[in-house]
Amino acid sequence: MNDETSALSWAVAAGAAGEEVIDRWRWNRAIEVPIGGLWEAVRLTRDLGEATLHRLRRAKEPVGLVLEVPLRGAVEFLVPRGTAASWPTIGGTVAVADGTMRWPAPGASAANGRRAICGRRWLVAPAAVASVVTDADALCEAVAATIAHERFARSRAGDHSA
Repeated sequence: MNDETSALSWAVAAGAAGEEVIDRWRWNRAIEVPIGGLWEAVRLTRDLGEATLHRLRRAKEPVGLVLEVPLRGAVEFLVPRGTAASWPTIGGTVAVADGTMRWPAPGASAANGRRAICGRRWLVAPAAVASVVTDADALCEAVAATIAHERFARSRAGDHSA
């Protein structure tokens, strides 16, 4: 299955209209994909999201679809249904249980530098994943470790300036 076929089947399974998906992607426009039926989303600030993604990759954790959302200054990870109900309060994050998210065409990715007209692009594109979602526990641990690492680095930098 190629990346466009995978993305199309995942979007349609979530409730997006197949013909609309094909038409909008043809014109480099994002589509509306429902959140909450098959998966949910965890939105992180851009810096935290990019650092967390890097940490997950370095740890060789399987990562699902991940979007860059410039207008929000955010990175969005798809996570299993039910995650929002148990996601802890962590600064720089919000778990989203329902609504919609905008998916760019599969070819709009950081790997090739392309973006959808709205500016969104895949940081982890459909071609790069076996599963749509990232394990919520692994994501939460990576977020917490990233925040702890950044705080430690800032405190060490403060120690050196004294």
